Amino acid sequence: MTLPTALIDILIKRRPILTTSILTLTIFTGSAIASLPTAITAYQSNNYQLANKYLTTELYLNPNNEQVHHYLGRIAYFQGDFDRAEAYFTTAIRLNEQSSENFYWLAVTHAAQFKNISIFSIFSLADRFLTAAKKAIILEPDSLLAHEGLLEFYINAPGIVGGSLNKAKKQAFIISKLNVAAGHYAKGRIHYDQEEYQAAEQEVRLALALNPNRIRYNFGLGLLLSATERDSEAIMVFSGIAKLKAKDPFERINLWQAKDKVGRISASSGEYLALGQQAIEDYLQRNVASPSLSENTWAQSRLAQIYQYQNKNTQAAQLLNSILSTKHCKTLHKQVNKQLKDLSVSTL
Repeated sequence: MTLPTALIDILIKRRPILTTSILTLTIFTGSAIASLPTAITAYQSNNYQLANKYLTTELYLNPNNEQVHHYLGRIAYFQGDFDRAEAYFTTAIRLNEQSSENFYWLAVTHAAQFKNISIFSIFSLADRFLTAAKKAIILEPDSLLAHEGLLEFYINAPGIVGGSLNKAKKQAFIISKLNVAAGHYAKGRIHYDQEEYQAAEQEVRLALALNPNRIRYNFGLGLLLSATERDSEAIMVFSGIAKLKAKDPFERINLWQAKDKVGRISASSGEYLALGQQAIEDYLQRNVASPSLSENTWAQSRLAQIYQYQNKNTQAAQLLNSILSTKHCKTLHKQVNKQLKDLSVSTL
């Protein structure tokens, strides 16, 4: 709200210090009012750095704004800082216990935490995941994403912590009632987990026929094609995912996983080299961190292999030596030394 000019004049004459404070607050608050919509727009455009800047400003002015905590949680999630993401979502829930979305994102965060957790903590984490996911569904029974999250848990989790094929099938049935395409894909996921690849592909292709632009379905098809040694088809599916728009947090990760897959297939087969090089170069510039994604050093080793196929031996050697100068696992060290040895032989 802008102060009337006459009132400003009176304050200037009578209370200059007070006037300065009010004007400063008015200007600062007016600027901050636009910060949350701007932050959300930046987030939707995958500009997490800009979104974080505006959200931090808004948090300073209004520490009890639920949406600010929620979106800061999302950004922390994509930065791979899952403990911080959990803290933000927990605060958002405290501020609004009726938001299904808050509980859904908390469950998504817990799902990511399974990648790096000790056996002693896995039972507690599984319980927290299930509590959050089920609460999201209680608050929004038709939440397709929440049901899909539960499906993935029941498929992937060991039985001792709650994984269950029967429960996965029940979720697939519920999902099919909510969305026909998603129902086909859910059935395909179960078949894939059981290594029933022909049945899985049939269901996934039915899902794609109904919704060809969903990243989840395209990525699933790419995995199936790779699993059945049809890499030339798989690489085209994975490369096409870059043109699609992510609809959920997992699909934002799938976008980068797809680029990694293109690089892997190209480096191992010696084919589609331009496509593979571009995919890895894009991958190395990503602004997302996730335990589901390859480390940059591994991606660089694949890029070096592509350089070698292209007879860019100097570039390949430089890249491989730069990998050796960084900290890395013994497996990668062995792989890079083998590549350097092969490179030396090929240049003789």
